Amino acid sequence: MKNLLLSLILLIVSMAGALAQTAPDEKVAAPQVQDLGNQRYRIGEIEIDKAKGEFRVSGRVLRDAPPLEFVVVTQGGHKAYEALLEVNADAFQFNLACILIGLDASLADPGHITDMNQPVKGDPVEISVSWLDGGKNITVNASDLLVVGEPAQRVESQDWVYTGSLTLDDGRYFADLSGTLIGFVHRQETIIEHKQGIGLGNYGSVNVNRDIAPPVGTQIELIVRRSKPI
Repeated sequence: MKNLLLSLILLIVSMAGALAQTAPDEKVAAPQVQDLGNQRYRIGEIEIDKAKGEFRVSGRVLRDAPPLEFVVVTQGGHKAYEALLEVNADAFQFNLACILIGLDASLADPGHITDMNQPVKGDPVEISVSWLDGGKNITVNASDLLVVGEPAQRVESQDWVYTGSLTLDDGRYFADLSGTLIGFVHRQETIIEHKQGIGLGNYGSVNVNRDIAPPVGTQIELIVRRSKPI
């Protein structure tokens, strides 16, 4: 336990240095980790269960029409006009939660994320979205909320990978600048990407699967789960 707490402290301190460089005249506080016991933690509104290798965070449905390039953005994220969902967390909190469940950014290859001819390399994760419909809990893979092409086809692949986004040369965190958390068009700023990509090279071809997705404004819960054991 002492080693875990020491690791958390060192991680937060290292993140604070990067956070302080977010803007010349603006300092952002490092995410605060609350230890709930039994390998459970809270960062803001993110609930983390390290033993299960998963975390959950609330949010809402933003859009029900194209263009779409991101599944999840932060509140007020710059790319909200191209995103299906927003969650109640910023990029720093979200990435720290990914680290705490054991995801490893060193498995990613940032230089090749934008190569549309190659799958994205990264630590595999499962992305689910849950909401209430008439008192019944509905949970689906994030891929199920999207369709692509004309006529619309369901997205078969449910492969997502953790890439961790990038820290730019000036110390700013790319995911924080854009507010992008989970995407599917092979962008370096996202923290999690769809491995094969969806609608690559065909802007506007990805739409919401209205047969499954809840209406705009619906409160949802995003679940991120580590696919492999540590």
